[in-house]
Amino acid sequence: MSESLDLSQFFGSLRAETETSWLGQAYLPPRLFGQMTETQSILVMSGEGTGKTTLELQLKKYAAQKSGLVTASWRPHLPENAASSDEVVNAFLSQALDSLSFAFLQTFARQPALYSSAPSWTRDFMLWFIQKYLEGDREYHLSRLAEQAAPDGVKTVTRLLSETPRPLFSEATPVSILPKLNENVVKLGFEGIWVFVDGLDALYRVSPDRLVQALDQFLSTLGLFEESAFAFKIIVSYNLGKHIEKARGVLTKRLITYQLKWQEDELQRLVERRLSLALKKEDAALHKLCKDDSWLEWFKRYAGDSPRGWLELTRPMLTAYLEKGRSVTKTEWQDIYRQSPPSLRLDLEAGRVFIGGGEVSVLGVGYQLLRYLYENRHRPCTKSELYYRAHKGLNHEPRSKDDKDWEDIKTWEGPLDTALYRLRHAVEWDKRKDAEPLYIISERGKGQIHLENVV
Repeated sequence: MSESLDLSQFFGSLRAETETSWLGQAYLPPRLFGQMTETQSILVMSGEGTGKTTLELQLKKYAAQKSGLVTASWRPHLPENAASSDEVVNAFLSQALDSLSFAFLQTFARQPALYSSAPSWTRDFMLWFIQKYLEGDREYHLSRLAEQAAPDGVKTVTRLLSETPRPLFSEATPVSILPKLNENVVKLGFEGIWVFVDGLDALYRVSPDRLVQALDQFLSTLGLFEESAFAFKIIVSYNLGKHIEKARGVLTKRLITYQLKWQEDELQRLVERRLSLALKKEDAALHKLCKDDSWLEWFKRYAGDSPRGWLELTRPMLTAYLEKGRSVTKTEWQDIYRQSPPSLRLDLEAGRVFIGGGEVSVLGVGYQLLRYLYENRHRPCTKSELYYRAHKGLNHEPRSKDDKDWEDIKTWEGPLDTALYRLRHAVEWDKRKDAEPLYIISERGKGQIHLENVV
């Protein structure tokens, strides 16, 4: 039996954007998913590989299936000339209302009766709202809308894009218009509005300080969260979330905060759902891939606590299982993961060491050596370099007894070798006799050491 196309499909890219056709069959909602679907503003913080994009796609899918919701996806960009907090808030909210204006147009294009049967004041308001906040070329918008419009829908959205509205409000800021928007959404027959805030992590990588300041100003404006039918859905990484959660809107519970975390049993069920799809077996189970019980213990240790970690570590075993047409033996699984080992990674800021998704305890001299090797992972390091620069913390490497801080090699080489031996024992998971190291590699005859299988 060889690796099938299904395996590549279900354990390939591990990107939710490419898995939309079948993701719902394999998806396991987080425990508080039901609360996240309430019409209230939420902030979800997520670690790397924990399913942030998948959660957003499933929330959008839920909203699309619920006829009483209008949803919009807003991708913020930092205001160019905003000097004050009010200017930042109004600029950000105008961007969100631009996205929402097009979402209303899409809804009226598909269901023109929603607009035509609304009270006259509501029709006047929607015309004013769309003309006020919709950015971009009207003809371009109309061409996009016509592709999905009902027969009368084109006429409706053409009117909304072209007619001149009555001057309903002499002075109106985006924040002050939210109560009127809330009122008229209800009159249109909707239960609420969800605005998904997209692309914040990408923007954070480019302009972290400016974005954090702008978001703090925006999310500290409590008036944004006072309307019962209007909600922001924000899903971000922990790195950004730890800044956002200091905003007044979060501290005062206007935005309800969630952390996207998974328990071991949930992760196993999530993997087994994909296994069932790939193998076309309803009873597919992770433990059936291997005859040796110790593999599952090893697997859980190095897969970590994220769906991505579990799925990535499943792929090599599933490939072998399909190729052999049977469960894998102990010797075989160890050799399989030597061919595609979980990667070594250091979180230099936090001083933590990871193999795959699992954390490994490395302390003291061992961590000093590993950190130096990791920071210089694109080249080999000499033992002398490791002793003087990594262990001793010098900014130079003495070459002879005449150099400052020089020590006879006989006094330090033995203790350094012992420290490297203990480091390997802590990091290397394949402890079989005569097994070659996977991560900390000595170049025989050269006195040099380098790292492999690192990210």
